Amino acid sequence: MSEAVKTRQCRYQHGKYSGYTLIIHILFICGVFAAFIVRATSPVPVTILADDSYPPYSYVQDGKLVGIYPTLIQEAAKLIKEEYLVELRPIPWKRGVAALENGEAFALMPPYIHRDTRPFIWPYSVALKQEEVVAFCNPGVTLQHIEQRDNELPPINIGLNAGFLILDEVLKQARKAGRIIVWENKNTRANIVKLYKKRVDCYINDRLSTLIGISDLQEQLPGMTAQSFVEDRVVLSRSAHIGYLKGYEGKYPYKADFIAKMDEALNTVLQKATPP
Repeated sequence: MSEAVKTRQCRYQHGKYSGYTLIIHILFICGVFAAFIVRATSPVPVTILADDSYPPYSYVQDGKLVGIYPTLIQEAAKLIKEEYLVELRPIPWKRGVAALENGEAFALMPPYIHRDTRPFIWPYSVALKQEEVVAFCNPGVTLQHIEQRDNELPPINIGLNAGFLILDEVLKQARKAGRIIVWENKNTRANIVKLYKKRVDCYINDRLSTLIGISDLQEQLPGMTAQSFVEDRVVLSRSAHIGYLKGYEGKYPYKADFIAKMDEALNTVLQKATPP
């Protein structure tokens, strides 16, 4: 075979295999692009931890998470369902806070804003609702003017839900001075029972949540009504939010986009829910 013929055959084979290789490369790129499109158009799953024992705001009933805040967030989630698939997962409040502190969860609801004492939570969503935290005390007990209470008197025992940071500055100072002792109990129900049985002198929590808890316990504790206690003083007025894990953008690359879109959706739902 002449060198010219060999050269032509080599060129033919090279062209044949180059074309084949090019087709393979094109098919590969198309496959990658198609997979990217599928991923891009599939909703990203997002889990938000939710307090499992904070009626009427967020609690579990008959095995299902219900309440004002879950309903609100679920309605907002419908508006962004093409991009994000939001799951609300109930959890005891203290465990939920610990999950964020340990970097194990993306978000938690409904914390108040505590930038100093919970630096691991940032940012917060738009406000879900304004809550009023009050002290319910047994008759004859008061937290008013607690800073002037005689140090010779025994301290006042205060019940709080575990993990709740709801003492104002006056009560924080009274705690440091030994004028009050704080007892963390599991939830609203446990605290009301202890208040009624005088195992604590006062219970501090959201007003509406406490009143509903008292109502729910009336069959279990005959004779107990809201009038069994004195609403002694307003402690705090705070807004509730979705709190997000600070940092970890590498683990949650969608974080900024999700927060912006969830805030927009929440504002839409809140505006519809607000009477004119």
